[in-house]
Amino acid sequence: MRRYSMSVLLFIIAVGLGIWLYPHIGELQSSPLKQDRTLHYLSRAAADAGNGLIVIGDSRQEIVDLSGDGRLLNAITQSNGDGRRHDFTDVGSTSDGRIIALDTVLDEYGLYVQEERILSYLPGESASRVLYSLAGDGSDKRVGQVKGLQVEGDTVHFYIDRDSSIQLYQMNADNGSLEESYQFSLPENRYLSEIAGYQAGQIYYSTKRGAIYHVQESGVSERIYPLSETDRTNRNFPESLQLDDSGRIYFIDRLVNAVTSMDAANPSDLRTELSQEDMNAKFPNTTDMEIADISLDHNGNLIVLLDDRMIVHPLNGEPGREIYNVSYGKGGITDVQQIWGGSVLLLVVFLLFLRFFYAQALGRRVSLFFKQVFAIVPILMIAMLLLSNFIYDSFSNRMESEMQRELTLLARNGQSIIDGDQLNRLESPDDYRNEDYQALYDNMTFLFDSEDPSIRKGLYSTLYKYEDGKLYIIMDDDDGVNMFKPFPLSDENKLVLDNGEVYSDRWEDATGKWLYAIGPVYDSAGNVVGVYETGSDLNVLYHANQTIYKNILRNIGLISLALIAVVLAVTYYLLSSLRSLRKSVMAMANGNWDVRVKVRTQDEVGDLGEQFNLMAKHIRNYIKDITSFSEASHRFVPQQIFKYLGKNGITEVNLGDQVQHNMSVMVANIRGFNHLSKQLSPKQNFDLMNAFLKRFSPFVREEEGLISKYLGAGFLALFPRRAEDALRAAVAIRRELSSFNESLKASGLRPVDMGMAMHKGPLMLGIVGEEQRMEGNVISDDVNVTTALERMSDTMGASIIVTRTVFDQLRSPERFRHRKLGRIQIESKDEFLELIDVYEGDSDAERQLKDRTKAMFEKGILLCQEGRFFDARETFIEVIKANRTDKAAKLYFYLCDEYYQKGSSEGWNGALAV
Repeated sequence: MRRYSMSVLLFIIAVGLGIWLYPHIGELQSSPLKQDRTLHYLSRAAADAGNGLIVIGDSRQEIVDLSGDGRLLNAITQSNGDGRRHDFTDVGSTSDGRIIALDTVLDEYGLYVQEERILSYLPGESASRVLYSLAGDGSDKRVGQVKGLQVEGDTVHFYIDRDSSIQLYQMNADNGSLEESYQFSLPENRYLSEIAGYQAGQIYYSTKRGAIYHVQESGVSERIYPLSETDRTNRNFPESLQLDDSGRIYFIDRLVNAVTSMDAANPSDLRTELSQEDMNAKFPNTTDMEIADISLDHNGNLIVLLDDRMIVHPLNGEPGREIYNVSYGKGGITDVQQIWGGSVLLLVVFLLFLRFFYAQALGRRVSLFFKQVFAIVPILMIAMLLLSNFIYDSFSNRMESEMQRELTLLARNGQSIIDGDQLNRLESPDDYRNEDYQALYDNMTFLFDSEDPSIRKGLYSTLYKYEDGKLYIIMDDDDGVNMFKPFPLSDENKLVLDNGEVYSDRWEDATGKWLYAIGPVYDSAGNVVGVYETGSDLNVLYHANQTIYKNILRNIGLISLALIAVVLAVTYYLLSSLRSLRKSVMAMANGNWDVRVKVRTQDEVGDLGEQFNLMAKHIRNYIKDITSFSEASHRFVPQQIFKYLGKNGITEVNLGDQVQHNMSVMVANIRGFNHLSKQLSPKQNFDLMNAFLKRFSPFVREEEGLISKYLGAGFLALFPRRAEDALRAAVAIRRELSSFNESLKASGLRPVDMGMAMHKGPLMLGIVGEEQRMEGNVISDDVNVTTALERMSDTMGASIIVTRTVFDQLRSPERFRHRKLGRIQIESKDEFLELIDVYEGDSDAERQLKDRTKAMFEKGILLCQEGRFFDARETFIEVIKANRTDKAAKLYFYLCDEYYQKGSSEGWNGALAV
């Protein structure tokens, strides 16, 4: 497991990074080098706890928290992960910087309100906590019952519109504790639009009929706008009510697209704070842009929201400024950069994982099967993905075209559904829900009111009135849209109004993305008096298409998996012949030369199998020949020589290769072989020598020695390891001699005797000869000394002579019966050699006699070396009396007698001269 630890660790890191990146994968569409971002589709704004602003943008799908100098502090995005559409419809901020947002949850088609939630976000965080939730009753469209969200300190104030009864609640933002703090009723036939203020006596609201009311402490509503003495009418519809600390009310005059303020204590005190002309003059890029919302910040500035920008308009007359993009700030790391950095890190980790997996798990090799898998599977997956996208694109385009066709039919039917005369009779918002309004509303919605919302699938309808060359919204399937809201006259609208054509297209604004169709509405005189629009939320279509896309992907994925499984199975089957061939090749590489591959396919692999079998046959024959040659060469040249020379075989040997070693040398010979060979025929001579060498050579090999050279009736052997090896081999040979002589006797030949000598010293082992004829040889003066000692063995009456050099290196010399033979002086050698007679391999009788006379014999040797020749002679006489076959005792007796009679030579050192 430790071997794969790095691969496992990298895999875990890659999985963790992937899980973290997956929810933010859309951020990769933005450049990590970009230091600012634009604002678009703004709908609501509020001052935060400091000098900054909190803005709802991206068609109610995002909350942007901005600092006072326009830097982006936080961005909160709706997830819509539960299959429903979530819209941010109101926002505020607590004293400690928490963001309080109203989340209006619509059905999956983006039309009916299913739930309203008040959420809390900690500073810099995107995870929310639900403070309050209100279930929808299934009748509200896009705007629910929660109104007038306002935050003061840590307290959240909001209203719930229950038809004519309005209830004010206050909630602690810390623990979510809720209590009803106030309640009042609306006047008869009045319908709440917006509301501001939360203290008794300082509550103001607007109605759907274009009026503003003041709620007195008693709960009685008093109309304060428009008043008869002013030049304002109900068509000057007030929207986005804002109440400042001084008791002044600010609102958007929707008729003229201007910001108006009014003294709540003196309703006749009206003034225009920012007109359309002022905006056009001060901010040329805002020409013909509709005011979406207004707010007041803590510095006394009026914040005006347009579609793609904000205008900061100081109320003290100072110049204002535009904010249409926000910076991420200097030195900070943005979310986009984090996502990009994480993606790059994921790529690096994944590449490192592949590297370590390739090196550790696969051993730096990839099988042919996996190579085919890596080649085929991605191609199949890409092909299936392209096929899925092609099917999806074709289907979604067809769905959109079909939707446009249906909307066009509905828009064309508007002229028969809508009564133009009733539309003409609607003069101002004061006609909201009167008899004509209700009749038009019933006609416009009868197609859907009896249907289940799931059948309606988010289809909406809007009715416009064309009056004096201007277009006004009269009614809409969005409860947040008020009557007589001016609507720009576009080229598309003019086609409908001027030519009576039906037109369909797309539209995107702060409320979302839409697919729509518009058609003319006629009065009884045949004049075009309005426009009927029907459409659908494109998000609904996208959602439906995404569901279909997921089904397509799932089905294509299942088909792909089946295809991949089939391809892999076929690939595995087709590669079975190659695997069989590979198995045979590996078996041959491991030394199994008898392997034979069985490939039954009649293709290129089958040809390879046949050729492999033919090649294997040739290799077997070649190896057989090489083996025979090698075995033959082993018989001529000992393989240990190659080992000592550092060679792998005879083919690597060159003339002059040599190496020096300190080895034990043993020379063994048949005594008197020259005399014996004269009595034998040449064939008998060869037979005797081969029988002798065949019988005794294995004892040398058993002790890890090597026979360097045959010496006629003997051999020269080397023992590179311990001295015991050579001595054990000599003793074993000596003991085997009696059995060998029995076989000679059975063949009619005379028994033979052997002499052996051992010495140890440095020697040169190498290759001598010439280029056409080479052989291994040993060059050493110690070899010559050993040969001379072997010749002395018969004279000394010893079967095995060992020098003190060898004997002193024995680890357990007492295991071998032995006696000292004294010192010898070899000609041309300054040093004398001390000899040991090892008689461990002699016959039992000989061992017993030498054991009995050992002490006396060695005493005589010592007396002789001391020059006490008389005493030595007498001692050897006693040895001879006990062992009349002791040649060494007789040799020393005659030597001591001669030295006693004639005296020793000058400079004699107690050594025998050889």
